[in-house]
Amino acid sequence: MANILIIDDNAGNRDTYADILEGDGHAVLKAISGEEGLAKMSAAVVDAVLCDLKLPNLDGLATMELAHEKYGPVPWILITGHGNEETAVAAIKQGAFNYLTKPVDLSRLKATVESAVRHSATTRENKALRRELGYDEALDRIVGTSVAIRHVKAMIKQVAASDANVLIEGESGTGKELVADAVHALSNRAGRPYVKINTAAIPRELLESELFGHERGAFTGAVSQKKGRFESADTGTLFLDEIGEMPLDSQVKLLRVLQDGTFHHVGGNAPLHADVRLVCATNRNLKNEVLANRFRMDLYFRLNVVNIVVPPLRERREDIPLLAKSFIDRLNRRHHQNKELSENLLQALRRQDWPGNVRELENSIEKLYVLSSSRIVEADGFHPEDIDSVAATGRAQTPATYVSDQATRPAPTPDDAIRILVGLPVDEVEKRLIIATLAHCGGNKSKAARQLQIGLKTLYRKLESYGVKIGEDEEVAEKA
Repeated sequence: MANILIIDDNAGNRDTYADILEGDGHAVLKAISGEEGLAKMSAAVVDAVLCDLKLPNLDGLATMELAHEKYGPVPWILITGHGNEETAVAAIKQGAFNYLTKPVDLSRLKATVESAVRHSATTRENKALRRELGYDEALDRIVGTSVAIRHVKAMIKQVAASDANVLIEGESGTGKELVADAVHALSNRAGRPYVKINTAAIPRELLESELFGHERGAFTGAVSQKKGRFESADTGTLFLDEIGEMPLDSQVKLLRVLQDGTFHHVGGNAPLHADVRLVCATNRNLKNEVLANRFRMDLYFRLNVVNIVVPPLRERREDIPLLAKSFIDRLNRRHHQNKELSENLLQALRRQDWPGNVRELENSIEKLYVLSSSRIVEADGFHPEDIDSVAATGRAQTPATYVSDQATRPAPTPDDAIRILVGLPVDEVEKRLIIATLAHCGGNKSKAARQLQIGLKTLYRKLESYGVKIGEDEEVAEKA
């Protein structure tokens, strides 16, 4: 049995195709638009896609291209109207597995889907073999040969096989989501659901429903029961992006799930369970967020079982030409051209700091590509002052973001630390010192008490007054 996704805005077509494929023992997912189809692929493992070429907003070809970038080469079968065979053939050149013309011959539909399913199974077997030999497409998507990026890849390989929670830190645009993708792809859960959610993109009042689901009538607009992301990711991996932006009340609910493995629908009473591996990412320094009382310390220790720091682009400049060439190759495939970057341009790109990191480099390459009228993209269209102006203003306005180039800055002196605390009440200074020491000791309260030269009971009492809860896992760590 295989999972087949059908994307068609015509309900009759969807139901007909689904009846045929379900009759052959396949499980069928349905979507009425390209956007919904991509969402279905983020929440479930899909073995083949049957997609109408003509869709509202995002057409079938554009949907396929986005899916290939996000989820890899799943076989796509495009359905086109009679007389549009040239378009379908062009689609195959862009990565489609096959095409069918309307009216669809149902026997040919069955045969084509079966062929696509066999192809998908063979691809999975090849990927498994590559993984055994130490290769994986998800790692290949993390472009670079620098010492820093090799260290990241080694960390991914090391932690992927476990079920430990992973916290990925790094500045915006460094490729944290690619790291999360690779952790899942190399894990034992690779064939299971991989669900992503950007916590900063969900309105605060809806975040709990998105994570844990809701019952019908739980709130205005809840016209039916809805599964949450934890349920959708059962037996697989849940990726929470921008975890540092999560409100404190939502942090409490997430902590409860991590502690006992159970949760409830909004408006529901029945306890639910999900076997989920959690991977989180943030561009904030969560230790600083804990000190500022914007992030719960107990949740931080739960999430930060394994920490992977993705370096900014300015700390791996030798990777810039490789990244730039990979972006050009992708643009060439999309636009059916054969452009190249000049050596002068590659050197100019390498000299920049790129405050927006890989994402900014990619956008700049695309701009240069579009504006260049010749096959060789030259440096005369590149304006470094635009990047410098961003660097001068952007970083100054985002002091809370994660900055990994602190090693290049002068080390803080004791006078600097004292200056920060001047003007604060003594109780607040003591609180910050205790929490910082506990973070420095990795959550081990016995060790923190010894460093602070206070009794363990005194430390517990003070932490309780700060609202820091003591979890069972922390007590076990102290006894270890």
